[in-house]
Formats: sequence, structure tokens, C-alpha cells
Amino acid sequence: MAAPALLHPPPMDEDGAAPPVPVTPDPAPPPPEPKPPLVRQRPPVRVTSEFDSERRLFSHRVSCRVLDGLAKLRLRVSHGAGGGGVAWGPPDVALLARNFSVIVDPASRGAVLRGAADLAGSLRLRASHNTKNCQSGEQSYIHVGCSAHCLSVSCNYEYDKSIVSCIHLDRCFQFKYHSRKEQQGEVSVTADLGDSPCKIELSSMVPPNGLPRATFFFPKGEVSIKEKILDEGDRILSVNGLVKSHVLNGACTAVYNDNAMNIKYRYKDDEISFIPSISLPSNSLSFAFKRQLTPSDKLSYWYNFDTNYWGAIYKHKENKHLKWKAGYESDNRLGWASLWVGDAGGSTKEVPLKAKVHFTLKVPQDNVQNSVVVFHVKKRWDF
Repeated sequence: MAAPALLHPPPMDEDGAAPPVPVTPDPAPPPPEPKPPLVRQRPPVRVTSEFDSERRLFSHRVSCRVLDGLAKLRLRVSHGAGGGGVAWGPPDVALLARNFSVIVDPASRGAVLRGAADLAGSLRLRASHNTKNCQSGEQSYIHVGCSAHCLSVSCNYEYDKSIVSCIHLDRCFQFKYHSRKEQQGEVSVTADLGDSPCKIELSSMVPPNGLPRATFFFPKGEVSIKEKILDEGDRILSVNGLVKSHVLNGACTAVYNDNAMNIKYRYKDDEISFIPSISLPSNSLSFAFKRQLTPSDKLSYWYNFDTNYWGAIYKHKENKHLKWKAGYESDNRLGWASLWVGDAGGSTKEVPLKAKVHFTLKVPQDNVQNSVVVFHVKKRWDF
């Protein structure tokens, strides 16, 4: 048998060291599995219905997402309950997007169009047009604003109503002009007093009808001086002011207006709120008291020494979706109690069964037989 061949030693470099052993590269990771294409589902349709027993009115709203979720289409209609209320009315239709919206009201044969756009880095245009200004009470307007590091200019034009122009210069100077349809306007100039937090404002009517009004603003309040015309035609200087300050772990507020002053003190901690108030020169005194009995129970009471009127309210909150309160008002001689099922301030999508109910019982003290139960129901369906 032949002897096995000897392996030759690896060659040496000039320093006598063997070259490094080549590193075996790691195998390439397998390519990720292709994800299945996302299939956009049909936008859900949301239906919300409400009923107000006091107004005997039903309200229905239908909405859904359109244009690949970029806008929302909404239809709203109201009708009265049987035996009273209002009849079926024409629905209003709205198309709502981030920078554009159209609301059509067939009852007034009008529509409201709103739009906004960024024309440049510091220029933004916002416009609105109402085809039925006289019926809906909402005026058309165009707003153009431009802002830079130390300058801000804006202008509002309201159709057949007013023009408002405002200029801010380096946060220490403000010029504002307001012109109304009755050919009367108002112009005001505001300036900061150096590096202090105080500022002063001068304003006058256009055309002027007297001395300009001067207002001095400081961190704890403001004082204004203006000319006032009495019924006899005499002109006097009227001083009004507002001052706030912290006193004895509470906040004290004094308001002076037309030779009358109201002083209110408010003390509040985690359990108690005490709010006395006095009006001068009538010396009318009143106070309010609130006590947090437990994390879920609260008692409120107020009393007016001048009229001997008083009231009390007891609140209990079982959880976020269930609470009730009861109270009495001596001025109206009325006792009442209310029950909320569902978060009163939240939306229906967060409450159980996507429904909210509010019951109120009103009991007149002089005629218990005329007690009334009022309720409001709101329910949402998603399809």
C-alpha cells in the first residue's frame, strides 16, 4: 500500500506568519415570502339615529367613506314623532374632505362651500361661500394670511358685512382695522412695553366719535379707560378693570365695571371647593360649596343671601358609562333627577352596544302631578 501524500504547509508571509484562514460566508437569508395584495374593502356605512322626547324629534344620519377614504359622504334627515313635532323634511347632503367640503341644504335651496390650500411655504388661502346668506345667517368670507419670521399679515373679507385686516410685527406691535357694512369701523394698535410682559392698546372708531379707548394689559389683569356718553348727552371717562391674584392657597378675582365691583374668591383642593362672592355697592353675598365625598360621589350646594335662593346637586358616577345625579332649585321650586347610560361627552363607538340614553325626571314642588320624564336616545349601527 502506498503511503498517503503529505499535505504541504501553508505558505508564510514575509513576517513568518501564516495567512488568515478564509471565512466561509453565511448563506444568504431566504427571500421574504411575498405578501398577498391588500384588498380594499368596501367603505363601511354608519347609521346614527337619535330621538328627543322633549322636542318629539327623530334625527338620522348616514355616512360612509368615499374616494378611497379621502372624503366622507354624509346624509342627515329629521322628522317628528307621531302625534306632534315636525314632519319629514328634505335631507341635507355633505361631502367632507380635509381641505374641501360641500354642504347642500335643499330646504333653503342653498349650499356652503369651503376650501383651503397652501399656496407657498408661508402663504395659505382659505375661502368659504354661502349661496343663501340671508337665510342661514352665515356670511361668505375670504381669508388670506402670510407669515414670516417677524411679520404676519392677514386679511378677512366677509360678503356684505365687514373687512378685517391685521398686521403683527415681531410680536411686539399689532395693527388691526375692522370696517363694517354700516360704514363704521374700528382701528386698534397694540404694542409691548420693552421686554416686560405688559402691553398697551389704543383703539378708536372709524370715523371717530370721541376719545380713543386705552387698555393696559399686565400679567395679573387689565385696566381700560374709555369715553362714555350718558343719557343726558354728557361725556365722562369710564374706568373698567380686572385683577386676579393668589390669596391663601386660592384665587381671588375682582371685576370693576360701570361703578360696580364683583369680588370672587375660589379655593379648591382634591376634596373641597369653596367659592364666596360679593357684589358692591349692593352688598349682595353668595357662596358655592362642593365636596368630593368619595371618588365617585360629589355634593354641590349654593346659596344667595340677598334672595334666599339655594340649590343642591348630588352626583354619583358608577363608571365611565353609567352615572346619575339629583338636585333641587328653590328659585324654580323644582326637583329633578337624571340618569346617563353611556359616556355623555364621548362618541357612541366607545360605549356598550354603541348606544347612549339620557333620562331626566322633573318634579314641580307646587304640582307633583305635572311631573315630566324627558329622555334622549342615540344609537349607532355599522354595516
